[in-house]
Amino acid sequence: MKRDKMTGVLMPLFSLRRVNDGGIGDLAALEEWIDWAAENGVGFLQLLPVNALGEDDAPSPYSAISSVALEPLYLTLERIPGMPENIPPYPRNLPPLQQPGGENLVDYARVRTYKRHLFMQAWERFSQDAEYADAREEFQAWCGTQDWLDDYACFRVASIAFASPAWWNWPEQNPDAIRRMANETDEARNQKRYQEWLQWLCAREWKIVREHADECGVLLMGDVPIGISVCSADVFFQRHLFDMEWSGGAPAEGNFAEDPFTGKWGQNWGIPLYRWDVMERDGFAWWNRRLRKLAEIFRMNRIDHILGFYRIYAFPWMPDRNQEFLNLTEDEAAARCGGRRPGFRMRGDWTAEDRKQNLMQGDHLLRQLIKAVPGQIIIGEDLGCVPDYVRPDLSFLRIAGFKIPHWEIDPQQHIVKGHTYNPCSFATYATHDFPPLCNDWADWYANVKAARDAVKDTSLPPEELRRRILTGRDCARVLCWLGDYAGLTPEQSMVPWSPEIKDALIRALLACRSRFACMMWTELFDIPVRLNTPGTEGGTNWRPRMPFTAAQASTLPHGKWLHTLSTAAGRA
Repeated sequence: MKRDKMTGVLMPLFSLRRVNDGGIGDLAALEEWIDWAAENGVGFLQLLPVNALGEDDAPSPYSAISSVALEPLYLTLERIPGMPENIPPYPRNLPPLQQPGGENLVDYARVRTYKRHLFMQAWERFSQDAEYADAREEFQAWCGTQDWLDDYACFRVASIAFASPAWWNWPEQNPDAIRRMANETDEARNQKRYQEWLQWLCAREWKIVREHADECGVLLMGDVPIGISVCSADVFFQRHLFDMEWSGGAPAEGNFAEDPFTGKWGQNWGIPLYRWDVMERDGFAWWNRRLRKLAEIFRMNRIDHILGFYRIYAFPWMPDRNQEFLNLTEDEAAARCGGRRPGFRMRGDWTAEDRKQNLMQGDHLLRQLIKAVPGQIIIGEDLGCVPDYVRPDLSFLRIAGFKIPHWEIDPQQHIVKGHTYNPCSFATYATHDFPPLCNDWADWYANVKAARDAVKDTSLPPEELRRRILTGRDCARVLCWLGDYAGLTPEQSMVPWSPEIKDALIRALLACRSRFACMMWTELFDIPVRLNTPGTEGGTNWRPRMPFTAAQASTLPHGKWLHTLSTAAGRA
């Protein structure tokens, strides 16, 4: 890890905005934000996964329908060959198709309708007009180099024909039969070529974006989900690589009280587990292809839930059955699952031998990943229930683990100061699964104030008074930890969120020893919205958009402020 310390900003593609962007962030908007980053001393832009999405109202980027195919909704309409010269504007004045609606939320249903209509118009011209003859040859040549493309396109044809990517409900589930079906009629063949064409467009435009980022000295950081959707081309055509008897997830940690199932049982992500022994027989070809394709775009990659390479928590039922198990005991749940219970797979961490075997497995698997993409900067998302053997191993492998300051507490209940962090680490106050720090601080302070007020309220029942006092005490402890981290006294920390608090906390974050220090765009620009709430679906998850373009952001003080702090910390 030779490059200097860097400042980064998390900017999911769906959040970006530019003039005439079609209702969702696109790659031209990303180029504009790369320019903004270069002007403001930001060394990397962190994105969420960019692989092809499902058809949900708020599709999770962590449950893609392909490990390789890219999401066409992010394409820039003006750059597509065959696109009409006068592109009709995105219909912003129509009632929303998704609820809640709003200018600052992606309406996936309307965006799909709008963009796919234009995609099809461009495809018809591209596939027929003489002026695109040379481009068609380039497209055909590219297709011949992509060994994954035919199966992905066949899967999309079948998903459209059967009105669902849930292939276990299809009338035909034989992979060879689906391949034949996608080539039987002119309509199916045209749909298949159209899907391949969209992927060619994605590859072309991402190449342009990567080159632009390299020229600007800004690194693009991708994200590799630990799993792949069971409704994916990968699982359908390569079922031997996946164990669909189990659904991957994470154990209950008590952090998501707003979702009863998650609070009791944990997070059930609905991803099949990997058959690592089968994957090893062909040298982990599936993983190698996945990582190498992402390395064509990204200089850095975050490995989501890297703990899953050592052992992964799994459920013996899929998420669509969560409510069935919500109020059951563990014994009652096991009785419905043939004796199987949620727990870590392949083994737990309950014995020294199990921990040793888990360490050996994770170390071996991660070495294969590193070998597949030499020179790639790898960040490991190592949050949650972290066994004591994981972080030393990640450090040994030169994989930067996460540092969430207010989660780094020593045995004496003091916050660990940033100057003691391992340089091979990634420091941030929050990830996309959590509220921005301004929200948390406001909530913590509100509970502190509520506890103070409760002491004066003689009408409160004793139990409610006790609850408020204990909650306020816990929240005061976190505020004191963060204040100490930022060099503030306890008295200076017991105040509402303010520009002064923000300045002290971000200054401290950037001053830490971690090579990478990052914040979400919501934190940087003081937008108190949440990108995702784990354990919940729909709503505003994966939908928040910036209320301004990169050009407009350049007129705001936030970028220059960040540049000043990054320069002072040796990160610009």
